[in-house]
Amino acid sequence: MGRLPVPRVLKRVLVPLWNQAHRLGWMVRDYGSACASGRWERCTVCGQYRPMLYRRRVIPHRLEELWQLSPRLAEALARKESSDCSGCGAKLRGRRMALVLMQIYQPSDHAVPARSLAEWARREENKPLRIAEINRIDGVHEQLLAMPGFQPSDFQPEVKPGEVSGGVRCEDVTRLTYADETFDLVLTSETLEHVPDLQAALLEIYRVLAPGGRHVFTIPVLPGVSKTFARMTRQPDGTLKYHAPRICHPGGDDGYPVFTEFGTDVPEILRKAGFEVSVYFGPITENDLAQVYVCRRPETEPS
Repeated sequence: MGRLPVPRVLKRVLVPLWNQAHRLGWMVRDYGSACASGRWERCTVCGQYRPMLYRRRVIPHRLEELWQLSPRLAEALARKESSDCSGCGAKLRGRRMALVLMQIYQPSDHAVPARSLAEWARREENKPLRIAEINRIDGVHEQLLAMPGFQPSDFQPEVKPGEVSGGVRCEDVTRLTYADETFDLVLTSETLEHVPDLQAALLEIYRVLAPGGRHVFTIPVLPGVSKTFARMTRQPDGTLKYHAPRICHPGGDDGYPVFTEFGTDVPEILRKAGFEVSVYFGPITENDLAQVYVCRRPETEPS
């Protein structure tokens, strides 16, 4: 006997209810796991003391297969891409970026350091900072909106760089429309691997930073990859040439294509681009892939 057909009207009612119940089930599981594992802490982004929600499912099996991730690496990557603050939604990588910002911009008058990015953004000494966020960083973005010099943007392939669409400015990191030495701080997170021309992006970030300015960012780096290489390159005619199996984030086959596979030689590449380099939360291991990189444009150009 075949299945009885479900009336279309009833389906329109049942499908949203089913999806909502499914999401609620995941939420209950995530909160329950956080409570059982003691994953409660003060969020460095919003300042709330909340459970941090680890979601192993953010790294699908197809991505594990294409990227040849071991179970331990897949778990470490899932921690980096989740461990969300249940208050503001900041992932582990965003919360670590917030901690680095508070460390490198310490108050000069020996005042008590800020305990969260939310508090840091409200302090008078930080308000003059000119900050570019290139592609939205969950949690971090919302806190920095309060700063007068904050200029967020997102890459939109159908929009001309520098134009605003839907209230959001479009910028292509390989050809930024900002003037030279516009910013004291540039923020990116899991962006550079998707850029067709890495060297052009680094040159542009260097150009728009004022002397002494910093680029604070995260990228995916696996401990078993010693040398950075191109997975694919864009040819002059616009076609793509593949040098390694195609990978997209976050789905493996679906999402944003990866042009550059970063290796542990990243600091050397950044120094060749003219930056002074620091790496926080290192070294990279199978248990911790959430490093934060800080590139500083020197105060004076090398002779």
